[in-house]
Amino acid sequence: MDLKELQKNWDEFGKTDPLCAILFDPDKIGNKWQIDEFFRTGKEEAKELMKYIESLSINIPRRKALDFGCGVGRVTQSLACYFDEVYGIDIAPSMIELAKKYNRHGDKCKYYLNETNDLKLFNDNVFDFIYSNITLQHMKPQYARNYIKEFLRVLILHGLIIFQLPSESIFKNLKKLGFYSEIKIKKLYAHLNGQPIMETYVIKREEMVTFLERNGFKIMDIAQNQSAGPHWVSFRYCVTKE
Repeated sequence: MDLKELQKNWDEFGKTDPLCAILFDPDKIGNKWQIDEFFRTGKEEAKELMKYIESLSINIPRRKALDFGCGVGRVTQSLACYFDEVYGIDIAPSMIELAKKYNRHGDKCKYYLNETNDLKLFNDNVFDFIYSNITLQHMKPQYARNYIKEFLRVLILHGLIIFQLPSESIFKNLKKLGFYSEIKIKKLYAHLNGQPIMETYVIKREEMVTFLERNGFKIMDIAQNQSAGPHWVSFRYCVTKE
């Protein structure tokens, strides 16, 4: 799936059932998320994130933060409680439109549509903190790696990047049972019926560590993380720029 297909699918999710596409819950399918309940999960995530950073004894300036793959601003708005300015970017026009609609922090939150495989809308050394959760996993690894390199470019010296990626599926040894074939059939059905498709990709932990070290990142911490859901072995990478 190239970037244009990715944008088309997520723009459609944004028009049909955006909150459940962002934070899946089988009981919420069909626009059943309550707005306050949905955004409360963002507050909890941001709070846990700040506690995690403090647990590593990392101090960073709290001027500008970037939420990559912001969706409707679920976490972006909550980060505004910790930073002077927060910028949210997303590939889907419908998501950005909703993020602006739901924004309760005025100019502290700024939302931008980003349609390219880079962050050229930002200069070098701009952000103190960059965060991305349950976003990079939905694009081909070649795009994810390029965005991660761009994170380093737009980050200030000694700033902090935290991003999440699945390393493998827990079903990796169940191919003989037809699990992957079943997924392909479901995707084909959705495609033929004009429904948006959500794909999940992995980059194995050891491959990501090698990539980060070769591209000038300093790894501060790697922790297992379940935000990708129970079917994936996922990690949260905490890195800095020196």
